[in-house]
Formats: sequence, structure tokens, C-alpha cells
Amino acid sequence: MFSIPNSRQTTFIHGPTVYEKLISEDHILYRINKLIDFTFVNNACSDLYSLDKGRPVKNTPEMMFRSAIVQYLNDYSDRQMEQSARYDIMTKWFIGLSIEDNSYDHSALGDFRDRLGEEMWKKLFFAILKQIESEGFAKGTQQVDATHVIANIAIPATIDFIRQGIKVVMYEIEKINPKLYNELGGKKVATKNEKVYKLNINDKKSKLVEVVKEARKLIEIADGMGPYVEEKVNLLKRILNENVEVKNDNIQKNKDKVKDRLVSVVDEDARHGAKSDKKKFTGYKVNSMMSEDGFITNINATPGNGYDGDVLVPLVDEKIENSSKPMKIVGDSHYGSGDNRYEMTVMRGITLVAPFREDFNPTGLFTQKEFIIEDTCVTCPAGSRTMDFNYNVKSGKKTFFFEKKVCKNCALRKRCTKQDRRTITIGEHYELVKEAKKYNKTKEYKEDMKGRSKIEPKQGEMKRFQGMARAKFWGLSKLNIQATITAITVNVKRFANVVGSSCSLKMC
Repeated sequence: MFSIPNSRQTTFIHGPTVYEKLISEDHILYRINKLIDFTFVNNACSDLYSLDKGRPVKNTPEMMFRSAIVQYLNDYSDRQMEQSARYDIMTKWFIGLSIEDNSYDHSALGDFRDRLGEEMWKKLFFAILKQIESEGFAKGTQQVDATHVIANIAIPATIDFIRQGIKVVMYEIEKINPKLYNELGGKKVATKNEKVYKLNINDKKSKLVEVVKEARKLIEIADGMGPYVEEKVNLLKRILNENVEVKNDNIQKNKDKVKDRLVSVVDEDARHGAKSDKKKFTGYKVNSMMSEDGFITNINATPGNGYDGDVLVPLVDEKIENSSKPMKIVGDSHYGSGDNRYEMTVMRGITLVAPFREDFNPTGLFTQKEFIIEDTCVTCPAGSRTMDFNYNVKSGKKTFFFEKKVCKNCALRKRCTKQDRRTITIGEHYELVKEAKKYNKTKEYKEDMKGRSKIEPKQGEMKRFQGMARAKFWGLSKLNIQATITAITVNVKRFANVVGSSCSLKMC
């Protein structure tokens, strides 16, 4: 027989007792809480809070730091994290909320990120890393690599981009001179949306001329209106200079590639970049170092047009200063320049292992690898030898040159040079590069390069599961914070999964 049981009064249970009954020891958050000591966070962040002003701190730094780990572990938005902290019992337990407490407002998460800033987040990252290193992990050979991150913006067409520049200037004018703002057309001009994509080619050309003239007129009017307006005026000037040119008295789109070109007024740090000749993106690059056993040991973001090799020295120095010095670093050819090898090997006592780019001569003539190059002389493929060279003191480069009469009568001249004579230039650290090329032919080098590929799945993990495929915020500073929190999250997750597992602890 089906019957409805009589209702009865709910039994009141003390919060911690509920947690004891419901929290699973197999849960990733339970294991992280067991292994990582988060008590240092409150002391580390105490200087960022007033001791005698404002309300008492309810959302403590440790609570918000733990919240950041939960948020990035699950790739939650700030609003989703607020809901998780309100209704998810595992989240409430991990971040330290009583079971009957309401969650914080989602805005508290952004306030906490901004309050800490790049420097403090990196400090907390290394504090966690030191705990992991103290258990014998995250040491040994380090791999280094870069991955791209898409900017959180829409890429405007030229006309729309100039319109955005006009908009930000108009808004600054409104703040200091509302009357002039209205005289210039006010909101109607500032938020003008002309649906350029519907225009034909000739109409787009006419519209471009119209918008450029409007922008130039606004620049003239806004000149000298104060530093805040001037900042936006300079932004508008840059947009015009990089995207528009005057040819034969006609205003047209600039077809030349502009170095370090601005791509958005919303995110001024984002840049066009390329993974290859065919794979291009707009956003940033994140360079990271990873230990053999799968822990991120440092991470840093640059604009999308940054060169990977330029990041190596500051990335390594920051790790040495805050953590420990690696004895060997393995990377791809971008990191293997002569300057980087000198800085790592000679100046820091670190072995840098990286392949070299294949010698390439765009003319199809002999490359430098066809020549026998020594410190004091060079021998060409035909057997001629020269000891004549010029030395550039500023760059440290030597340029060897063969005599004109030798090259003129050489049977291989057509395959060697189109000039009167062939020259060969070697860098300042040529001998160091030469030794590295010898090492790159050994079995040990091949083993090193096999290990390098392990960093790519780790980067894939950060992008696919922790939300680093796309920037969550605008600006390089905030992307660095995102990358640092992501690195903290994958490290504590890795630590919890490895300690006590059945795999080989320090290499699995």
C-alpha cells in the first residue's frame, strides 16, 4: 500500500557535523586541503588591508584565495562561483564558509584579484611552489614553451575602429565639458553605429573618408583640453596613423604592415600574432616553465607579437630569485639563440638545450653550413680560405669576406653569390653555438627533446579545462593574473593527484 509518511520537525544539526558526514575524502578539494597549507595567505596579504578603517574583513584573503582555486579548477565565471559558494557543500567546506552562511557577492572575487595585483599573485604562486618543492617535487630539468591566448575582444574593421577612437575621446570630453559634448553631437555621435558591413566597396571608401575627416576635426577641437582628453586623443591619432594613409591626395586604408599595431581600444595590450605562416591570432602569448614531473614553475604573459626567446631570461631569473635554480632548461628553437645560451650557460651556470633553425638563404644560394667556419678564418665550398674580417664592436659580430678576384674566377660563383664577393657573418657567441651544435648530435640531446613535448599537454590542460584558451579580462596585467591563478590551480591539482597515488611519485 502506498502511503505518505507523517511530517515531522527537522532535526537541527551542527554545521561541522554535516560536513563530516557528507564530505568525501576522495574529492579533489579534500585532497588539496589535506596537502597544501593555506594559512600563510592571510599574513602575506595583511598589508593590503587597513588595520583601523572600514568594516571588519569578512571575506578573508585565505577564503578568497581558496575560492580562486575552486573557480579556476571548474572554469567558473564570477557569478557561477558565487552560486557554487552558496549552494555547493563541497565548495562551502573548502573555502571555509559555515553551512548556513550565504555566499559573498560575485563582485568580491574581482575586487580581490585587483587588490592583490600581479606582484602579490606571483608571490603566492611561489609560496605554493615552495611547499611542493619541499616534498621533493617540481625540480630537475625544466621545459619551456609558449602558447597563444585569444583576446576577449571583437576585432573591428578600420571604419569601426576609428569610430571607437572617436567614442572614447567624446566620453572624456563629456566628463569635463558637457556643453561642448552636446555641441559636438553628444551620444548620437559617440555611439554611432553605421553597419558598415552592409555597404558596397565604393560606399565603404566614401565612408572611410567621411569618418577620417570627422576624427581629424575632433582632434583639433579636443587639443589642449587636459591630460585625460589628451591621452584619448593620442589614441585616436595612433589609430589614424596605423590604419589610414594619404596617397595622391586620397584617403585610403594603409596596406603596409605596421609594427606593434594597436588592434582594440577596449584591450590596448592585445596584438596580432602568429603561431605559423598560416595560423594567426589576436591576443597574447603565455610562456611557461614546467618541471619533469608536471608542475608549472613559472609563467608570464606577453602581447601576441612578442618573441618567445626574449622572455627566457626574465622567466628564469624570477624563478631563481623566488624558488630554486634549474640545472637544465629544454625549449624549442625560439629560445636557442646565441645570446640566450650565453646568458644561461656562462652567466647562470644553466645548460640550455634547444634545436637550431635550419640555415636558410632566400636567394637559393649556398647557406653558411656549406662553409667551414672557425674563429679566425672561413673556408668556402670551393676550398678558398680567408682570414680577412671586420669586427662590429657594438654587436660583437665578425664579417669575413673573400677577395673579389677569388670569387670572380670561382667555378661555384653562380651557386654562391650574386655580389662581387661572398661574405659570412658570425655572432658574438659563435663558439658557444658551435659547442651546442655538437651536443645536438648526441643521444642525450634526443632524450632531452623527448621530454620537452610533455609541456604541450600541460598547456592544453590549462587552456581546455582551466579556461586559459581565451583571456577572461582586458589588459596584459590582468592576463598575467589569470595565467598565475591558472598555474596555481594546475599545480595544487597535480600535487593532490600525485601524492599517495600508485604511480611513480616524482615522474608520473
